[in-house]
Amino acid sequence: QAFYQASDEYGILIYHDMMYAQGGHFPAVSDVQEEELRHNIRKLSSHPSIAIWDGCNECRVDMNSPTAIYANFVLTVVAEEDKSRSIWPSSPAAGWMSGVSRLTSQPSGTKLITPSKSEINGTIETHGSYVHGTGFPAVNGADVLQPIHPDIPITLAPDPSVMGIASRNVYASEFGCVTMSSFESISATLKPSHWGIHGGEPPDDCSDGFDRECQGNNPMAQRNYPCDNVIEAYFDTEPGYFEGVGEYWFRRQLYHCMIGQALNMKSNIETRRSRNELGHLVWQLNEIWPTGGWGSLEYGNADYPGQVLGGRWKPLHYWFRSTTFADVMASCGMSTCYIRNDSAGRSFHG
Repeated sequence: QAFYQASDEYGILIYHDMMYAQGGHFPAVSDVQEEELRHNIRKLSSHPSIAIWDGCNECRVDMNSPTAIYANFVLTVVAEEDKSRSIWPSSPAAGWMSGVSRLTSQPSGTKLITPSKSEINGTIETHGSYVHGTGFPAVNGADVLQPIHPDIPITLAPDPSVMGIASRNVYASEFGCVTMSSFESISATLKPSHWGIHGGEPPDDCSDGFDRECQGNNPMAQRNYPCDNVIEAYFDTEPGYFEGVGEYWFRRQLYHCMIGQALNMKSNIETRRSRNELGHLVWQLNEIWPTGGWGSLEYGNADYPGQVLGGRWKPLHYWFRSTTFADVMASCGMSTCYIRNDSAGRSFHG
């Protein structure tokens, strides 16, 4: 309950999945699952921080496929327990054909039905893009370097005539760029002989596929995605840079990796905010152990060596607060600039 209470207190809005996802985490109509759903909705629905319930993560709800269970069972139960909130098929989704108010997406008491592919009129919610790390054998990513475009300066074509809630718009509910954590965080988990972004050891032999397994003794193969392509996109590196070992090298490499993530996400978000996109959720907020990942906050268990309570802010998190997600922000491309004011119509100076 502590997370929900803190969200209530600090004004954090929660886009709340049910306890399901793709890849085997599939619901089944049973008394046990129904009771668990009802129990959780009753327990949590008093929290004003919960803005919307959705059925699952990345499992498109098709009424002519097994995923129809999310409409016919999961969200039907949710709607019976909480009629005060918006419900949504999945994240992402194309909305409903029936069963909810078209304006608020709150349950109407009729049968929940999602649109078929032929009935979907444009994109209203997206996941991606994702910048995956490549260039070094690891449990995630590709061994071969796959370059990414730095997108600096950004390409802008804002059109004020199609901005606002009266025009077609998009909600981007997940996108991100991989990174590492700081020297202070990661070095505490490694021997000094492994203080390097390539681990100071011969590379592991890692099998192909999404869920890779690595054979060898290189500890950096177990640190999620590599960061070679992110660093190469934004920094000139001298020969031997990626093989460098020691505090000097490891600090440089990790800092370059984190700045690369921040620059990539800054370009991405500023480009999105120049368009009629009315919401952005990044993947992801915090790391769940001291390693590489997608977060803008480091691992936050202060009882673990090298960590601080709540997690250190990576450069991206400072930029979120200072500019990228500021209510009023300005950005420029090669030949175009724009100012975005999301402060509920209040005037601004500057």
